[in-house]
Amino acid sequence: MNFDQVHQRHNTYSIKWDGAQDVYQNPEVIPMWIADMDFQSPKPIIEAVQKQVAQGIYGYTVEPGMTEIPSVIAQWLQQRNAWQIVPENLGYSAGVVNGLSMAIRGLTKEGDAIITQTPLYGHFKLAIEASKRQLITNPLMKTAQGYQIDWVDLETKIQTHHVKMAILCNPHNPTGRVWTPAELRHFVQICQKYQVIILSDDIHSDLILPGNHYSPLATVCPEYQDHMITFKSPSKTFNLAGFQFAYYYTTNEAYQTAMQQAASYASNPDLPTTLALPALKAAYQAGQPWLDELLIYLADNLQFLTDQIESQTKAQVTRSQATYLAWIDVSYLKVSEEQLQMALDQGGVGVQTNEEFDLTAQDGLFIRLNFATPRTILEEGIQRLIKVLQDLDQA
Repeated sequence: MNFDQVHQRHNTYSIKWDGAQDVYQNPEVIPMWIADMDFQSPKPIIEAVQKQVAQGIYGYTVEPGMTEIPSVIAQWLQQRNAWQIVPENLGYSAGVVNGLSMAIRGLTKEGDAIITQTPLYGHFKLAIEASKRQLITNPLMKTAQGYQIDWVDLETKIQTHHVKMAILCNPHNPTGRVWTPAELRHFVQICQKYQVIILSDDIHSDLILPGNHYSPLATVCPEYQDHMITFKSPSKTFNLAGFQFAYYYTTNEAYQTAMQQAASYASNPDLPTTLALPALKAAYQAGQPWLDELLIYLADNLQFLTDQIESQTKAQVTRSQATYLAWIDVSYLKVSEEQLQMALDQGGVGVQTNEEFDLTAQDGLFIRLNFATPRTILEEGIQRLIKVLQDLDQA
């Protein structure tokens, strides 16, 4: 796979590229914001999708559980994560956020408190507040060793606010932390003490950068697996977000029933699109070689942008262990978030900042940048970013 190849994504109905004009004022902006990659999916996926398209009929798709898909997923989880699941315990949704919303609505009541770590993935907040639940935040601690969970704050807030549910992002978006087995056990111990339901968003778990190791929460703490739901999808891994398909796993039949009942209020939220199932099957059965090459390319991109940014500015790039999202600390700048956003827009680089991650000025000033793009595009984007940071620092 040639990850250096540049693909024209304008006029392809791409949110990242065509939708950037609704977010940024600069028509020449390089979009490095939303989390999809500028790489073609593996050839086996493209061939499987083309075969499905060629039949020319695009009606409703059968339930995944009525096909071989559950066993394909089970084989992938065993191969990738040494996680042996019971395929019948899988559930399905139109996306991970959709699945999280089903769990929130099915397993908690209006007004219930739900806790998650900040900086947070913005859709966690939207899903919680749209369901009329109370968002409780557990700010991560930024240390010399990387981001850490504040255990005292976590337990205090769970107890004080009578928290019913916790959402864990494993690995964490946007910081790229891969939680260790010891950290996962500590997290579960606190939740178990107060009987808190755990939703584990593991959508980035196949994007673990070389030298790091991911553990599914259920494998680390099987004794509490009846009180947790793990959400996954091939969407981030193989650039299939447009197919709108995810799956979740829980050994708790009551959780499955409650989520399905919550889903019944929506419009076919668990039916996949016509192309989703053949794409997943091809990805999980033949996508591994492509993924191995991708992770090396992403690690090189991250090292490149880190070297460039830290050698030419005072910004600090988080040593990410996973994902293709760089988390950059620019708190040294004496500007507001609005001033930073305006300067970045004018400078032609489209990224995301504090507000998207429920951070305030008191938390510092941060940028999230998507580096899953060919090196030539990345080089231009980073040059633009560096110039903006230098100009702001000198102003």
